[in-house]
Amino acid sequence: MKLTHLKEPSLEFGGAMRHPDIRFGLMDYGPFDSGMEGAPRRIRLGIVGSAETVEGTARWIERCASGFPAKESRQPNLFPAFPGTGAEEAFRCEFVTIDELQRVLPPREIARLAAVPGQREMTRAVVETIANEIGALSERTVKPDVVLVALPIEIIERTYNARDVTSGEDSGEIEAGADLDFRGMLKAECMKLRLPIQLMWPTTFDPAYKIPRKLKENSNRRTQDPATIAWNLLTAIYYKAGGLPWRLARDARQLRTSFVGLSFYRSVDGEQVHTSTAQMFDERGEGLILRGGRMVENEEDRKPHLTAEDAYELLRNSLKVFRDQHGHWPARVVLHKTSRFDRNELAGFHKAIDERDIDYADFVWVQKSMTRLYRLGVYPPLRGSLLRFDKGEALLYTRGSVEFFRTYPGMYIPRPLMLRCQALGQPLQHVAEEMLALTKMNWNNTQFDNGLPITIAAARQVGEVLKYVGEGQEIAPRYSFYM
Repeated sequence: MKLTHLKEPSLEFGGAMRHPDIRFGLMDYGPFDSGMEGAPRRIRLGIVGSAETVEGTARWIERCASGFPAKESRQPNLFPAFPGTGAEEAFRCEFVTIDELQRVLPPREIARLAAVPGQREMTRAVVETIANEIGALSERTVKPDVVLVALPIEIIERTYNARDVTSGEDSGEIEAGADLDFRGMLKAECMKLRLPIQLMWPTTFDPAYKIPRKLKENSNRRTQDPATIAWNLLTAIYYKAGGLPWRLARDARQLRTSFVGLSFYRSVDGEQVHTSTAQMFDERGEGLILRGGRMVENEEDRKPHLTAEDAYELLRNSLKVFRDQHGHWPARVVLHKTSRFDRNELAGFHKAIDERDIDYADFVWVQKSMTRLYRLGVYPPLRGSLLRFDKGEALLYTRGSVEFFRTYPGMYIPRPLMLRCQALGQPLQHVAEEMLALTKMNWNNTQFDNGLPITIAAARQVGEVLKYVGEGQEIAPRYSFYM
């Protein structure tokens, strides 16, 4: 065994400048696409909600323009101030909303929805109502770039528990569904309108709101400070509006690589399991979505797997998407999956790779591990700690103490990832360095120590939405419709 520590990966921002932290990179250099053709300059925000939540959300957007002070803390790098919005500030663009882009649900309609008996019936009714309001915005002469769904408390109380019960996702098991997932169902419906949405709770603009404890075990969670809320939400909105806040900083001498994450999801009726994939191109940092075939259960481990033919088709289509984007095939392919690659999957994937004469491929089985390392003192191991067992297996801390933050920013003891390479085209340390960098590519938040690589995290989110998209319906290829 060999223990090493990987350097925190840098990200690339405006002007090809680099920084390891997302917020400081945006403040110092602006988003990666700053100054490029097509980068957002003025993001129009639609709002749907009750009179109270629409007004509160619009007021919060206006408040963001002047910024928020840093949270008082002994870790200033963990809680920086939000500098505001505008042409000279972090995102180099404005975030605006106007009355014509706001849709208010009448109190009587909210009361009617909250009183619908039955969880599934109520969820469908709420989704239909909100989607109709968003549809009305999509037909305006001046359309919003992103719609903020400002949920009133009455709707939150009835919808938040309407979630599928996840069972053993780290072991490759599949969601065993119960009630409908409101979030996934609404995003699937809005996909038809080609309008990305952002769900918001009233605690965003007023932390005094109390969410009933019965909704979830950790409903008494501490509300983030205003600056952190602004950083996270506006970063997500900027990406959903077509912007690219940052990308991986990579050496030009490295192979042109396509990263693909695989996840399985069960259909709404619970009868079938399908594959969702999220593909990320390192050169653009863009996420593209594909839908794969149905799974079969392996007799050896009783886990879901692809047939050889479906594995071949999935990767062949993924490679074609890469070629359509770049005009050439990748020199290397990296596949991430949270369960073992069986022999049929390996055969199908290798067939697709050999067909395009791709010489380098890494198939990495990623799981959260119960094995932990301990260090002296009160803090857990450093993020980036890598314990190699052999040339194809290692333990990687993607969450842990962060030197830049001068603390461990989590609430619980972190679990490292176990990496098992079933096909190894690059040295294991290089694979681990990429894995660490890919944990920083989640545009839903700006704290860079996410636990899972974006390939796996995105594929899971995609599955939560695709289960509500019919077989014949065209799916949105951009990740912004699923996050």
